[in-house]
Amino acid sequence: MNAIGVKFPNTLKIYDFTSKKEVKSRDFVVVETTQGLEIGQVVYTDKKINEKTLEVPLKEIERVAKKEDLEKKEELEEAAKELFPVFTEKIAKYDLSMSPVGVNYSLDETKAVFYFTAEGRVDFRELAKDLSRTIQKQAILRQIGPRDEAKLVGGYGRCGRPICCGTFLLGTNGVSMEVVEKQYGMAKSASKVSGICGRLMCCLNYEEPEKGAKRKKTKEEEGSPSTHSTIAQGGEQGRTTGSGSRLPEKILSKTSGKGK
Repeated sequence: MNAIGVKFPNTLKIYDFTSKKEVKSRDFVVVETTQGLEIGQVVYTDKKINEKTLEVPLKEIERVAKKEDLEKKEELEEAAKELFPVFTEKIAKYDLSMSPVGVNYSLDETKAVFYFTAEGRVDFRELAKDLSRTIQKQAILRQIGPRDEAKLVGGYGRCGRPICCGTFLLGTNGVSMEVVEKQYGMAKSASKVSGICGRLMCCLNYEEPEKGAKRKKTKEEEGSPSTHSTIAQGGEQGRTTGSGSRLPEKILSKTSGKGK
């Protein structure tokens, strides 16, 4: 069977659904989740899965979102902002070691989801009851990780552009220090290659294939006698640094000539 992947604004994870109706990639759809009716966006429509391997059957997409659904979603997002100060106040009331991140209403307005971060597990049962009484709806508290928090809050990366997880990134794979060492050729402090979430930058993963190819090319050229002869003659390939490693080609083209 074909599974349809749907992403939501509050998490990097992609969830699989089925649909009897035709849906296309990038369509906004209404689906039923544990958090009530939600609007998500389709990211793929042709993932092949074996039904026998599923622990629970996939839920079906309710419908393609209408204009009225999208307008209501925007209205609820504005209404949910008013609950954030209440959330912060209640956390302080119960003196809980957790940080509020955001609030989201379900499309059918039966539930409100309160997102937070914490170092470990938090007993928020009394807080959840208090919030439910205050808003007269079911309050769901959901602990999220640093990367999901960054997606919800947004911001700018070291490159000066909006962070990847808040714009185009679909899902995320862990980034290891091994990847960092390969790209920089040395051990590097994690803080120097971390994003605003405090984790290693996601972009390190998708820079790796290109940088890996360049490293391989450089090693092959440095080990080639013809390369060294070209360098000695002041050719196009430029010259090496004192340590024997080549300078970047774009810079070399400017330094290989005479004068400044």
